[in-house]
Amino acid sequence: MTSVVSQEYWDSHYEQRPAAYDPAGVEFKPLFDQFLKPGGTCFEVGCYPGYYLIYLGKKFGYTISGIDATPQVADVMPAHVASLGVNAGTFSKADFFQFQADTTYDVVCSFGFIEHFKNVEEVIERHLALLKPGGTLIISCPNFRKVQYLLHRALDAENLSRHHLAAMDLDRWQRTLLQHGMQIQYKGYWRTIDFWSDSGRSNYFVRLARRTLRKLFKRVDRLLNRPNRYTSPFMICIATKPLNQP
Repeated sequence: MTSVVSQEYWDSHYEQRPAAYDPAGVEFKPLFDQFLKPGGTCFEVGCYPGYYLIYLGKKFGYTISGIDATPQVADVMPAHVASLGVNAGTFSKADFFQFQADTTYDVVCSFGFIEHFKNVEEVIERHLALLKPGGTLIISCPNFRKVQYLLHRALDAENLSRHHLAAMDLDRWQRTLLQHGMQIQYKGYWRTIDFWSDSGRSNYFVRLARRTLRKLFKRVDRLLNRPNRYTSPFMICIATKPLNQP
């Protein structure tokens, strides 16, 4: 399956972004505490540079593994993970849609992967194939629809083009999961409002607008906790595979 983003973009992007661990940049921590159990194994799809995966390994004592198409995942991640005191499993540089795993995992997750593909159902099915019976699936991505679409269209159009908006659909995710016998534990939007950009060079007024909105929205987000489909920056779904399901 072809991503709406070229691999050359990701390779260039990650050449400038070494493996690092910044727990302050990890969203959804209360949900992790509510729905995840300690111990076992965790696999992240699109895992580089590893913020989320390393956080989950540290917090819950998981042995962590992952896949990414960028070369750094195999060259850098194992030593980086070990240096942080987390149990490192296997890190694969591979195309996720050609990848054949030799094991399954207690937790399978992706944070900002599904929205780069048009065939959402196949993306979810491939996540599920990696999940143990009784295991937990976490899928999250940005919300670039509704009001967020207008903001990104005006101030972040290059980045917006790297996302498939039809994939940002919680109901579509849920239908696929239920068709495969999954039990939905949580489905919703996250935080009230935020804005960030990842487009190239722009004029002074666009840069000023981006900075101003980011500061304003961060203040609003600190004051209000009103997740919603119109302005929330993220969406997330958590589901479990029944024990009797292979």
